[in-house]
Amino acid sequence: MPLDQSGVMQCLARITLQWWVIVAVQLASPTTFATDFNIEIKRRYQSSVCTSGDLYINGTWVAYALERPWVNNLPFISSVPPGSYQARLRYDHSDKWRVELIGVPGRTHVQIHIGNVVQDSVGCILVGKQLMGDACTIRPGTSKAAYDDMKRLFYGTEEPVSTPDKAITVSISDMG
Repeated sequence: MPLDQSGVMQCLARITLQWWVIVAVQLASPTTFATDFNIEIKRRYQSSVCTSGDLYINGTWVAYALERPWVNNLPFISSVPPGSYQARLRYDHSDKWRVELIGVPGRTHVQIHIGNVVQDSVGCILVGKQLMGDACTIRPGTSKAAYDDMKRLFYGTEEPVSTPDKAITVSISDMG
C-alpha cells in the first residue's frame, strides 16, 4: 500500500529520531572520544636504597611504583624529581610499549617499565602489583600484570588495533 505524504513524513521523523538516539549514545560512550591518560605517582617511602609509592591512572589505584633513591637527580642513578611531565609512548623496546616522560630536568629517556628491583632501572620507574616487606622490591611475577593493566587502561581493550589520541601526563609527588 503506497504511503501518502503524511505517512512519508512520519517515517522520516522516526528515522531522524533513531539517528539522533544513535548519535547521542555514541557521544555519551567513553570510548568515542579519547580521555586523557593521567598517571599520578604518590611516593610514600624513601630511603638510601629506593623510593616507592602508589601509581594511579585517572584517579584509580593500579600499581606500586618503584624507583632508585634520590641522588640529586643524577642521570641513571636517581629517582625522578617531583613534578608534572608530559609523556609519550615508545614502541622500540622488546616489550613494544613504554611510557616515556618528557622534560625531566637534566634527564632523557626516563620511562615506566617492568622490573622487580632498583637494579632493573637506570633512573626509570618500575611498576608492580605487590611490594615486598622492604618496600624496595616488587614481588616477582607481579610487574608484568601491572604493566598489562596500564596498557589495557590506555587502550581500553586487551587487544588494541590502533593507538587512541590521548594526552599523557605523569605527575609525581613526594609524601607529606
